[in-house]
Amino acid sequence: MFFLSFFVLIFLIYGQSLTGGFVFDDRGIIEHSELLSNLGNLKETALYPYWTVEAGLYRPVTLLSYSFNFIFLGSSPAGFHFINLLLYLAICISIYFLIKKLFRNGWLAYLVALLFLVLPIHTEVVANITGRSELLALLFSLLVLLEFTREKVVAWRIGLWLLLAIGSKETAIAAIPLALMVLAIKERESWLGSVKRHFKGLTALVVATSLYFFMRFIVLGPTHFFGVKTSLIENPLIFADIPARFATASSILWMYVQKLFWPVNLCSDYSYNQIPVIHSFLNLEVILGLVILFGAVAVIIMCFRKRSAISFGAAIFLFSFLPVSNILFPVGTIAGERLFFFPSLGFALVVAVGLYALLSKSVNKNSSIAVLIMIVLLLLSYGFLAFKRQTVWLSEEKLFLSAVECSPNSVLSRSNAGAAYLFMGNLERAAEELEISRAIKPIYSKGLNNLGLVYWKQGENREAENLYMQSLQQEFPYYGAIENLVLLYLSERDYTKARHWLQVLYPNNEKLVDSIIQNSQEVSD
Repeated sequence: MFFLSFFVLIFLIYGQSLTGGFVFDDRGIIEHSELLSNLGNLKETALYPYWTVEAGLYRPVTLLSYSFNFIFLGSSPAGFHFINLLLYLAICISIYFLIKKLFRNGWLAYLVALLFLVLPIHTEVVANITGRSELLALLFSLLVLLEFTREKVVAWRIGLWLLLAIGSKETAIAAIPLALMVLAIKERESWLGSVKRHFKGLTALVVATSLYFFMRFIVLGPTHFFGVKTSLIENPLIFADIPARFATASSILWMYVQKLFWPVNLCSDYSYNQIPVIHSFLNLEVILGLVILFGAVAVIIMCFRKRSAISFGAAIFLFSFLPVSNILFPVGTIAGERLFFFPSLGFALVVAVGLYALLSKSVNKNSSIAVLIMIVLLLLSYGFLAFKRQTVWLSEEKLFLSAVECSPNSVLSRSNAGAAYLFMGNLERAAEELEISRAIKPIYSKGLNNLGLVYWKQGENREAENLYMQSLQQEFPYYGAIENLVLLYLSERDYTKARHWLQVLYPNNEKLVDSIIQNSQEVSD
């Protein structure tokens, strides 16, 4: 009945995602469909970066999951969304088993899993196909921890689950310290004695991690092995000094916790300059974030012996948040609700322990009913908000227009809204949004290209040409601007310039260049 309730709730809340398409970052799946959809390319897929070498990411398990989606369920986005729902179901079931085995309390385990399931902050991960990496990383991390709860631990399974977890997303490295904590809670013996007893299992963790990083080095090479290379637009913290990075990350932590418990104004984008870099620790949000961060450390230590469930919840939060926090090292984005998916499990555990304590310590039947009503209302409220929120992920138009409302100071949100209006044929609104994007920071190459498209459609060819050129001159150029330059020059019958850019686009295919020029001349004539 527990698992049936998980299934029903997930499909009630997220079932409408089956009607959604490929949106936002899902474009990477479509752009690489030729690679991913061919059964003969599995080896190449396993040795392919995610999605480019420059991104500094290696997630072969996630890419292979897309391949199996194509091969067994076809190219429809419904098949991809369906697998995401099944993975979310598997995560909730795994949470139930982990908490039940570790703390020997089935009702607490059910409450933790149920609370985790309905959290609205999870909508980005579940309803967006590329949330797959987060889903797989958490699922396999839970399987690592579950293996350590067994009476007889099987080392090869530990190694396999961890390799699959880190191969889904690098931040699953958090499973290693959490596995050590599971052993400490389970064994209740000295740390040294526990290490000796589970030497094979712990060795499997080391071997799996080493194998992943070896493969990462082979695929990404020494230049991109140590991290992501991205622009100021995606993550301004890459260019900030360490104190500013720490202060801003602490403020963002407070934002995450707020949105976790009070899930209003959820957003798909927090990039430049929606979250300004903070250079002072004398800031209320920074202070509150630091209290949560260092408070988690204190709770892990102080509650370990008598309230181990709370201690474990704090550990889940801390060890899974640090790799994505931009504190230890900068990641690919300044913030994203998907980054709090794994850490939110820690908060769900702590809150569930508190609610269960209220219920179990109720002095009479009336107080018990009151606590139950409070729990039910909380779950229903979160479930409704999650249902409502995930509707924006059904199409890019809804997503981009909602993002500009919740993140009006973001270059990306304004640019994406402009693109949405461009596709709708509303050139006036498209130009308005794209000009705002450029005014915030004129370095986002896709936005400059899209603004060029607007001016071209309005007949202002020289302004369009200038914007295409600016797009290609940025540190992270958008090469689609080359195609747009070709189309502009062909429309003007300037075949000399069109040929130049076609040769840039197809440097080793003069025959194709000649064919395009000839066909264009014939159509013009």
